[in-house]
Formats: sequence, C-alpha cells, structure tokens
Amino acid sequence: MSDARAPLPVDRKAWQQLADSALEPNPFFAPTWMQAALEHLAEGGVRLATASDAGGRLIALAPIRPTRLGRLVPALSVWTHLYGPIGTPLIDSLDPDEAIAKLVAILDGGGAGSRTLVFPDLTLDGSVADGLRRHATASGRPIATISAYPRAVLTRPDGGRAPIRETIAPKKRKELGRQLRRLADQGMVTRDRITAPTELAEALDAFLELESSGWKGERGTALALKAEALAFARAAIRDAGDGEVAIDAIRLDGRPIAMLVCFRSGDLAVTWKIAHDEAFARFSPGVQVMLDAPDRMLADPSVRLVDSLAAVDHPMVDAIWAERRTVGTLVIGPKRNPLGFHVGVALARAKAAARPRIRDFLRRRRKPRASKEASS
Repeated sequence: MSDARAPLPVDRKAWQQLADSALEPNPFFAPTWMQAALEHLAEGGVRLATASDAGGRLIALAPIRPTRLGRLVPALSVWTHLYGPIGTPLIDSLDPDEAIAKLVAILDGGGAGSRTLVFPDLTLDGSVADGLRRHATASGRPIATISAYPRAVLTRPDGGRAPIRETIAPKKRKELGRQLRRLADQGMVTRDRITAPTELAEALDAFLELESSGWKGERGTALALKAEALAFARAAIRDAGDGEVAIDAIRLDGRPIAMLVCFRSGDLAVTWKIAHDEAFARFSPGVQVMLDAPDRMLADPSVRLVDSLAAVDHPMVDAIWAERRTVGTLVIGPKRNPLGFHVGVALARAKAAARPRIRDFLRRRRKPRASKEASS
C-alpha cells in the first residue's frame, strides 16, 4: 500500500486498463481522478491498496483509510469524498472472486478476517457488492448494510432507448416543452457539448463562474470558493484522457444559462456538477440540461449506464430519471469476537437515521428560494 502523498508505485497503464475493464467501472478510482483527489483532497492516513494475480497483473485497487465505525469501533474503510460519491473498488472482470479475495486479504493486513471493513457509497445491488457478500459468507464473517437509498440512474436496454423526455409524465413533459418555447422567445437557444481538451479548461471556467453566481456562491459551497475542490477539478479535467470529460451547455444568445460537467470511465458515465443562471429559473434550464445530456451519453453504444450521483430524495433528478440503483455502505465484520462490529453497526445506523431529521431542520431554517431548481 502506498501513502497518498508519496509517488504512486502503480503503473498508470495497468491502472488505466483495470479501470477501463473493471467489473463495475468507477471514474473516481480511475487514475485521472484518483491522482487528483490524492493530491488535493486526501486527508492524512489515506493509502492506495492494490492486488495482483500470480502473473503480476493488477486485478484490484481501492483507496483506503483507518476509521471508526459508529465513531467508536476501529475499522478500515474504502476512502470516498464529497466530490467523488462512488466507493466501488476496481475489480478485475476476468476473475472477480480472486480479485476480491486478494483485496480483502490486503485490507485485513495479514490477519485473515481480523478487521472490520467498511465499503461506503457502494452499489449494493451491483456485482462487486455481490462478490464481497459471497466472500464474507464463505469466510464466516458477519455482514451489515447501512444507509441504503435509491439513486437515480439511466441504463441502456437492449435495442436502445427512447429520448428521456418521452419517458417522463405527459404533464411534466408538456410543461418543460412550454418552458423551452418561452425561453426561445428571449433569444437564440443553442445546445452544445464540449469534449476537446483544448476547450475544456475554458468551459470549466465558464461553469465555475455560473455556479458561483447562484445560491451555491451565496452559501460558500461553489467549487471556485473551495481551494482544494477547485484544484481537484482543474487537475482532473486538465489530465483527463480522450472522452473522459464532457461539459454540456444550454446557451441563450451565446451565454451559458445551464452547464453540466460529466465524467466517463469504461461503460459508466456520471453527471458530476450542475449550475444554472437563476435569472432564467422559470424556464428550468437545469432540468433541461439534465434531460439533454444523458441522451447524448447514451447515444454512444459503449455507454451502458449513466449515474446521476444525486443525493437521497433529490427533488429535481428523481422526478425526471425513472430508474434506480441502490447505494449505501456495506460492512464486513471480523471472524471472531464480532461484538464490536455489532455495536459499531448499531451506532452507525442510529447516526444515519438522525441525519435526515438534522437536514430537514437546517432546511427549515433557511429562507426558501424558488430558483433552486437543481442542487447537484
């Protein structure tokens, strides 16, 4: 395992090959975004865990850090962060059971089944979670799930799919169409997707300005107002390979009024950050771009799934993206003396149950703003 601040011993070509062909792709664990995160976002104690097969081929990778389950019980956790809410380890698709077994052995630190292992922001109904459960069960280890919730996604069914606008409720679709026509009355409406490396930096600057001009700027949560987040975004987009980043925009007379930053790894695309001009909120530009961009992504036959990365009960995305996958935290306990594991799980579940009440309380204290149509 390597320290986040030290030069990474992982061959980037092998790392990229694993990311491209992983059992479940995860852009935030691919080299472009992970190296940027380790440099600009990682707190102390983050390490990179890797596993290889007998021939030396990289077959598993995940960033990890020590933690305390329920703030009490010592554990080792896969590391995720605010700007990368997918915690699925990169697992070889050719022999996932071997890859998972070797990764778990490394996380256990040489004492087979001795640690409590935490996998946050994991797709609980995905192949990696299934493999982790199989391995834990075969090893006689307890398993628990914490904070599971449905997250909006879009998948590519066999034979392709209809445009997203055709899948939403007729009343909603009619209203969004009316808003687009009214927006066109204000000037020339254009839509574009920026993918060229030479244009992405300028497009990111426009996005940062748009985001900072709205409620995120007022609350201090805009990327441009957080030095570490801004550095992460610039580094990730600067170093991205061909097709790994796209920025979609809706423009009025050439001026962006809604922008969406998207990442791609393997057959997975994610809608990362969205911003819109609140002066045009009555036309729902954020919703419009969240309908347009996924259709462009899924027009690529190599893209199988688009993940919204939306938080639980997202008021905008949940209303227009109909499909879901379950995301949450999977915990694997030690083989022996699992009392601490059960205590930690109980405490973590209690904390998770209290979080919505705290969030609702804070929302009630804030002054309502009708222009907050999107909060990704």
